[in-house]
Amino acid sequence: MTLQQLRDFRAIVSHGGVRAAARALGVSQAGLTKSLTRLEESVQAELFVRTPRGVALTAFGESLLEHAAVILRECDRAEANLNQLRGDEAGEIDLGVSPAPSIHLLPAVLPEFRRRFPRARLHVQHGLAHSLLPAVRSGQLDIAVTPVPEPFDDTGLHTIPLFPTEPSIVGRRGHPRAHCRSIRELADCEWIVTGVADSMGVPGSSIVDLFAEAGLGPPNIAVVCDSLFDTLSLIASTDLLAPLPQTALTHSLMREGLARIPIVEAQKVYTICVVHRASPPLAPIAASLAAMLVSYAKIGRGLRGA
Repeated sequence: MTLQQLRDFRAIVSHGGVRAAARALGVSQAGLTKSLTRLEESVQAELFVRTPRGVALTAFGESLLEHAAVILRECDRAEANLNQLRGDEAGEIDLGVSPAPSIHLLPAVLPEFRRRFPRARLHVQHGLAHSLLPAVRSGQLDIAVTPVPEPFDDTGLHTIPLFPTEPSIVGRRGHPRAHCRSIRELADCEWIVTGVADSMGVPGSSIVDLFAEAGLGPPNIAVVCDSLFDTLSLIASTDLLAPLPQTALTHSLMREGLARIPIVEAQKVYTICVVHRASPPLAPIAASLAAMLVSYAKIGRGLRGA
């Protein structure tokens, strides 16, 4: 098994077949077929089966694809790291951010980062801790800026606390439940959660915890949205409610359309942290981004007198 065979295998999967992959890669179909055959001989298993709709992965193929993704991602990252150590300031960073830091921290850091590293490319993924932290562990993300739940097993991870954030119940201005002062009065409302589908109902989710502590059933989560902007837009134009960081109320695009419902129940204060793998070390450009996020967070705390 070679790296080139794994890359050819991934290309066949991505393009839906040998012919399309060969065309996209600019190589011969015969050469790509030979590479696949040698890979199947190496793993002693068929990786594809033909179906009326084309080719499909076998169980062996599905398993190998998962491993290939990790192997090739680490190889690409190692190559980029070495190039950066040689002085090449091009490269890609996969950054995960939860709602609170995406509102003010990331926009504050990005202009300076772009000025210092104009050839770098930043891939930003929005989500919650339940999806971002596993993605850091697996190497899918270089850095996450997210609340870290308690307790949390940080084995193999480097965690740098930045600032506390407290969720608020947020709805549109003029919401029919704007007068409510208890979560019990909001028990039958529909909710929108910012994150990914697998975050629903997981212990540690602020709205799930809040309902559980009040002795209520699970909240009626009507929408799960992976975009903070879309979440804010839906809240401002519907009767959906959301647990969002208080900083959402200061978002320049939405502050006129949103309002906090000040319930009496205490909500958990979370600590926003920069999280990355302890080993291998971050590439130079990613390390610079992490340092900038920490620095700007400290400046922000100083300005607020925190």
